Amino acid sequence: MTKKTKGFLYTLIYLLLIFLPLLVFLAFSRSLVRSFWRELSVMLGFVGLCMAGLQLVPTTRLPFLADVFDLGKVYKVHHLLSIFSVILVLLHPVILLINNPNIIILFNAFTAPWSIQAGWIGVASLILIALTSIYRKQLRIGYNAWHIIHVLFTFAIVVFGLIHVFKINYYSATLPMRIAWIIEIVVWVSMIIIIRALKPLYLKRHPYMVKQLITEVPSVWTLVLKPQRHAGMRFRAGQVAWINVGSSPFNLHRNPFSFSGSEHAQEGELRFTIKALGDFSASIGQLKGGETVYVDGPYGSFCLDDEQTKHGLVMLAGGIGIAPILSILKTLADQKDRRPLFLFYGSYDEDNLIAYQEIEALKENLNLKVIHVLEKPKDQTKFESGYISQAILERYLPADRQNLFFFQCGPLPMIKALAPILKKMGIAKNSIQSEEYEMA
Repeated sequence: MTKKTKGFLYTLIYLLLIFLPLLVFLAFSRSLVRSFWRELSVMLGFVGLCMAGLQLVPTTRLPFLADVFDLGKVYKVHHLLSIFSVILVLLHPVILLINNPNIIILFNAFTAPWSIQAGWIGVASLILIALTSIYRKQLRIGYNAWHIIHVLFTFAIVVFGLIHVFKINYYSATLPMRIAWIIEIVVWVSMIIIIRALKPLYLKRHPYMVKQLITEVPSVWTLVLKPQRHAGMRFRAGQVAWINVGSSPFNLHRNPFSFSGSEHAQEGELRFTIKALGDFSASIGQLKGGETVYVDGPYGSFCLDDEQTKHGLVMLAGGIGIAPILSILKTLADQKDRRPLFLFYGSYDEDNLIAYQEIEALKENLNLKVIHVLEKPKDQTKFESGYISQAILERYLPADRQNLFFFQCGPLPMIKALAPILKKMGIAKNSIQSEEYEMA
């Protein structure tokens, strides 16, 4: 089965789960039909609750899904669906109130029946999870703190939302609708068990140890790990993993980083090149060696064996975005691959160029052209100055550049700035893969 076919099938299953209660309602509607607006409000609430509960699927990071879907796009859709689920759930009480103003008494969460109170708790949790996600930076909530809040609110949404559905006991009193909700609950609980029990147990049996810490430039290190009592993991260049240093694998605090070593590294060695951008990444420089590390991965759909990449690669990197590209270059060098490669690497100045000597050495074993674009170069004769632009790309890329595959990784502003440039150059969207260094 092709990746495209798998993607279609998984998406279809996901949509069926979102709309399952609605489909059951349409197929097995009760003979006693209430007003249209009341029925509509309930169905919107059902779909919204299903949509909210199924947001557990992308956060579980199932390997068979990560091999098909681009993680960056998945999390963008995840955020959009989370907001949409809030809107649908809020429409449920709003439409009910418009249809029957007498139910205003139920809007008092303190005096309403428990079945209604549970619904309000679920709605409040859904709103709070959306607000803390959208305005996390403005509220100055750290990523790890936000993650804990996210988990707690998700639990509240699912539990109290289901209490509301089953306590009201109108549609849920019918056997088909009960079966539909049991299916939803099984899926949600399965996701929770996988991410909170099965995955941590697996990680505990497959630990890594810090073998070496290499300082690349100030505040940037390469973390070298070796497996303990196991053979290590197989990954592909361009993929990512979530790592947890010196803590329990059951701990919620994990952080995503790109592999920066070759996928053909000896003895299961893993490398991650990390820049101090937050509390966790800043602590990497304090490691002494010997610490236990748990690695959850690999994840990511990029593959050097895909037919699209065979004609050649154009790699666009900004700052620490060079990390996955280092993995790509090292892997291709180990494979003695001779496909055409173009690297455009944007940085502030010469002192901030990560792995400069390493990349220069790789040029000897690859068909690689490297163009450094520095914002403030000290030597303007040796480097391009400014930012990666259309003029610079066209100056170095061949005329048949539409046949090349573009892999870009860096800060979100860089990715956004390059999007219209690549479009003007006639590069098709399916010939571009982006890795955005932007936390959720």
